[in-house]
Amino acid sequence: MTDWATLTEANDIAPAGLTVTAQNLAVAQSIVELFSGTTTAASDAGSISSRNLRLLGLATRYQAVFVANHPDLLTNMDVDSFGQDGLNVTYANSDAQLLAPLASRCINRLSWKQRGLRTARRGSRRFSERGNRNSAARDDDRGWTPL
Repeated sequence: MTDWATLTEANDIAPAGLTVTAQNLAVAQSIVELFSGTTTAASDAGSISSRNLRLLGLATRYQAVFVANHPDLLTNMDVDSFGQDGLNVTYANSDAQLLAPLASRCINRLSWKQRGLRTARRGSRRFSERGNRNSAARDDDRGWTPL
């Protein structure tokens, strides 16, 4: 099994004074696999393009630095809101506590995250949908039609 990033590559982008460990890199690898929807086994089998492998490598490096800088990442609790001494925090998205911002950007640029859903011909028009296919809210916007 080949990892998408090495310890040296992760430490090369880490800020001064922060060291990424092998454990940080392993945690980062598993988090990137979870959010990207693929595994290193797929890349070992040659099923992932070089462009996507590059993005997965970058995402893993960014995530490894994020893990090293957030040692409590695996023990955080999921909260809706938090306030202390008049300070309230609102995260940009539901994954902001788990996924590094640059890793998220790399994952969102993977080819299988970009493609629209292509459906078969219906009549003389060709149908194509773009957008997040996993969005339950988006499903409510579309009317149901039988196949």
